Amino acid sequence: MINKQAAVKKQKILIVDDEEVFRKLLLSKLKDDYEVEVAIDGMEALEKVKYFKADLFLIDRTMPNMDGVELIKNLRQSTEFIATPIIMLTARDQVKDKVQGFAVGADDYVTKPFNLLELSSRIESFLKKSKKNKYVSTLLSTLGNDTSEADIDLLGHDLKAASTIQLNLMPSLFPVSEKFQFGAKMIPAKIVGGDFYDFIPFENDRVVICLGDVSGKGITAALLMIMIRTIIRVLLAERLSLVDICQRINAMLIRDVGMGKFVTMFIGVLNMETGCFESYVNAGHLPPYLIKKDLSVTVLDTTAPFLGAFPDIEITGDSVQLDKGDLLAIYTDGIPELEQSSNVFFGDERFLELLKKLYPLAPNEIIEKTVEELTAFSTNKSDDITLVFVKHKA
Repeated sequence: MINKQAAVKKQKILIVDDEEVFRKLLLSKLKDDYEVEVAIDGMEALEKVKYFKADLFLIDRTMPNMDGVELIKNLRQSTEFIATPIIMLTARDQVKDKVQGFAVGADDYVTKPFNLLELSSRIESFLKKSKKNKYVSTLLSTLGNDTSEADIDLLGHDLKAASTIQLNLMPSLFPVSEKFQFGAKMIPAKIVGGDFYDFIPFENDRVVICLGDVSGKGITAALLMIMIRTIIRVLLAERLSLVDICQRINAMLIRDVGMGKFVTMFIGVLNMETGCFESYVNAGHLPPYLIKKDLSVTVLDTTAPFLGAFPDIEITGDSVQLDKGDLLAIYTDGIPELEQSSNVFFGDERFLELLKKLYPLAPNEIIEKTVEELTAFSTNKSDDITLVFVKHKA
């Protein structure tokens, strides 16, 4: 689905120090890379953590009202901050102070005056570790308190097995035709994904070609993908029209799934003898490109909204004739939205120019070259990538 990446949230640091010069020094150094809040003693810090959920604390050892040791004790008694990294700052370099700090839960100890470059390096290191720990903690809380290492290991094996099963559901053998060549590939962004494609043999030299993109990623999207793929095959066996199939999928998603989950989909019936897409529905999906021998391009526009959002929608079908030499490219938005750096995307124009350049090749070769181009552009896949090519032999 179209899913622009949200702005990356800055991690939060709370500086607790009664000396203004050190507060200002640390604030000026850290404010560009992190969201920073300051407190002048332990009492003020405990008030601020009620709304400022820090990812790391920089705490001075000696302060009025409540010193660093007492503050750390209080923080560690809260399940919210029991694993949050704490670096203690002090003007003293005594073994007893270090031992006391570590005993109450400090993770590191830096003596004033400190080297800012070294301190920044330690902060970055702790925040990288704590980010991973947060994900693990979320996983453990979801699985339950009795979760063991063996359970997590089993979950890992199950996810790998689910990935294998999902990829095996995608047809590796394409329709055999004297007039057409086919190719397809799905590359999940996560272990499992929400994209799918299918080639379903139909009556009298016809094949149903389908490509869909379920909103979101991961396990939830993968489960919906399998459900939708199964429904399509069952309803086709009952000889329902593509319009009726899309109506049924829309109703099922609204009735049984909810949670704001929806799907965009292109589905069509290709007559491999006449070269005609006798019927197709584009339900809110990116319009496929139809590239002619002279490299002119038309698109197969949407004929319906995406499925799963609105109970009463108008779904219509259309048809299109594929002439000799025509190349039909159906794809998901993981391609144009592949991001190389901030706001630098692969884009529709680059993708279309690539398809024109690769037009003389067979579909499987076009896919291979396209994947190479995408990988060279960026390895930072934030969305599933799926391609389906249909080429009418010249």
